[in-house]
Amino acid sequence: MAVPATTGVLRSNISDMEIGDYIVWRYDSSGEQFIDGTLGINEIPVNGLVGTTSLNNYYWYAIKVDKGLLISDRIRHHTVTWDSMNANKIIEGLPKTFGGVSGIVRSISGGVGYADKDGKLSMKDLGLGAFPTINEWDEYIKNGRLGGKVKPNDDNVWHHFNVFSWAKESPAIGRWTTNAGTTLSATNTSRIVRGYESRSDNRGVAFTGSSASQNYIGFRPVFEYKEV
Repeated sequence: MAVPATTGVLRSNISDMEIGDYIVWRYDSSGEQFIDGTLGINEIPVNGLVGTTSLNNYYWYAIKVDKGLLISDRIRHHTVTWDSMNANKIIEGLPKTFGGVSGIVRSISGGVGYADKDGKLSMKDLGLGAFPTINEWDEYIKNGRLGGKVKPNDDNVWHHFNVFSWAKESPAIGRWTTNAGTTLSATNTSRIVRGYESRSDNRGVAFTGSSASQNYIGFRPVFEYKEV
């Protein structure tokens, strides 16, 4: 696959990155790190690796979307449950240090329900994204331009049209009505997933059980760090 379709620059150090730039994220015998080369290592498929696959000698990309925030350009693993990710502390955040930069690796935020025209919670999909409207999926993937360096909702950047990403949140409990008119019930074991749809607006907000293990649902890492 080509590098992410951003006009940003490939960097080798987080400290040099500007919004829209990207960096190689990889695993090897020395552990997890950000580097500037990919020679001799394998690229993770854009739909991720099976959850049981070792990450040793694999790489993918992370894109800087905001101050102190990088988001993976793809899901890293699929066929992983929200429950297992939570048990491994990567829903809310696992401490990591890359090249002297300390932060946490965690899941992306995606909202808890549908938004209405006033930005309030709706249990019916009105095609207006998620509530709360300030969530990382809508802000950076669905609507983000990253300083004019990407097109909003571009699958060539985020590889999200045919896969879901587990979000941090649990959905608002109750009966949801999708844009197709289907009614679904969210319970206390449901969790938010974002992505999958290939429509130009990508307005889908969905949920599934926290124990679901599917080859179209996976973990999209976010690295959050303190930027001086």
